[in-house]
Amino acid sequence: MKKWLKASMLTAVSGAVLIAGCSSGKTGEAPKAEGGQPKNFNAEGYPVVTEKITLKMMGSKAAIHGPWNEMALFKEMEKMTNIAFEFNTPPQANYQEAKNLAFASRQLPDVFFNSLLTPDDEVTYGSQGYLIPLEGLIEKYAPNFKKRLNDNPEIRKSITAMDGHIYALPLIIDQPRAFVPNRLYLNGDWLANLGITKVPSTTDELYELLKQFKNGDPNKNGKNDEIPMSNVKLNNLDGVLLPAFGLLGREVEVKDGKVRFNPVQNGYKEYLTYLNKLFSEKLLDNEMFVQTSQQMAAKGNSNQIGAFVGSAPDLVLKVAKPEDNLKHPMLSPLTSPVNSEKLTLKASNIRRGTFAITSQNKYPEATMRWVDYLYSDEGSRLGFLGNSYKWLDDAKTKWTFVYPEGTNMEEHRAKLTPDVGGQLPLIKERSFDAKRDNGTAPDYNKLVDEKLNPYAKRDYPDVYFTSEEQKRLNIVKTDIKTYVDQMEAKFIVGQEPFTKWDDYVNTIKKMGLDEMLKIYQDAYDRWNKNK
Repeated sequence: MKKWLKASMLTAVSGAVLIAGCSSGKTGEAPKAEGGQPKNFNAEGYPVVTEKITLKMMGSKAAIHGPWNEMALFKEMEKMTNIAFEFNTPPQANYQEAKNLAFASRQLPDVFFNSLLTPDDEVTYGSQGYLIPLEGLIEKYAPNFKKRLNDNPEIRKSITAMDGHIYALPLIIDQPRAFVPNRLYLNGDWLANLGITKVPSTTDELYELLKQFKNGDPNKNGKNDEIPMSNVKLNNLDGVLLPAFGLLGREVEVKDGKVRFNPVQNGYKEYLTYLNKLFSEKLLDNEMFVQTSQQMAAKGNSNQIGAFVGSAPDLVLKVAKPEDNLKHPMLSPLTSPVNSEKLTLKASNIRRGTFAITSQNKYPEATMRWVDYLYSDEGSRLGFLGNSYKWLDDAKTKWTFVYPEGTNMEEHRAKLTPDVGGQLPLIKERSFDAKRDNGTAPDYNKLVDEKLNPYAKRDYPDVYFTSEEQKRLNIVKTDIKTYVDQMEAKFIVGQEPFTKWDDYVNTIKKMGLDEMLKIYQDAYDRWNKNK
């Protein structure tokens, strides 16, 4: 990390000329024709450019994705806009490192897409001039996105950095209520085989159920090969189990107007103690810290997994028919001996940093027009489903996703768009999704509304920090987070005894916890003042 920070500092110095150019608003602009418009550019209508242009795109490629250059999303957009792309898509597991290297080496693409840019990235690389400000382009060339901002000023507030610039565009989740992504499912076949009809409502009841999964041969193969609960690292598992111990997430949380750091709270110790018990008794997959999502899904397809976190059962278990998903129950939030309140983490209705234009881009106006289509109704549906959906009636009250019989719907969709396992600059429309013809498949929106939404709360709002605050967080928070990641794994697998908990907390305090909390508190107070 220190080497990377040093490289970034050197890059910032060596890029002084570039920074100056970007701050003037001219760097990266295409040649202009008379009247101030770029040559070869149509400010309205399609194509966006009269003669085809090709830009370089960088984005995170999930393992489930097909090749991006073969995806229907980009092919259809190219036909309509005359804008093509050369793709650089590092695997999701290595993407952050590749992205950081692109900035440090100044080997930038024209566009970041499904880009996983953090607020830190936006503030740091925006202020250095590597990401160009977008608000002027939005005003002139993005009527669809501009309308979304006008209809919901909270979005503009949430994507505008402290210097007044917008450096990246978001995914907007158009949900009238809470958006809860973390869902804990149970293997319904195992429940039936064991004659269990009551699902757990507490962490203790979940523990007892997992023991039954381990010892009762619920997959009926005569082997002791059951994995009661599996996961990939702690991905999303913390979003399901931490609230049972009274904490919303594993970073900062606002409680009664004050910001606290959850990994030093007593509830976090209880959470890790619980996971350690599950791990040591082999009720929690002992390969969780080294396996991939594909390896976990393979276990699920082999009927070896009893409990798991995901958006739907058929992403882990082998499900023959869509309606069979209903056999696998979604749990409501659990409580624990240290917390009697049902809680679940409410995600933000936006995902920041999904799209950005860099200073290398010679066609920022055309690029903005290209991405703006994805914020239209039809464009969002193209980005979400590719070209494989159809309306079932002339009144457009029901639609269905079209995919080859005998194939997995999500695996097919992942060949059409990076939306599967990704976050794209578009709108996830609740009103459109409500018109999906689920047939006999579960209505997950309804399930989430019933089981999770009533208990959903946000941990911390979408804020930006000042440049100075971000610089300090880059140092203090990075070190603390790295330490927390290492130690929580050691506590869970038993490499570190809980008698060392106080030492762990004191180490975090010495690493600058109070300074980090003050930065978060100041940012929250500014945000709260301007609500």
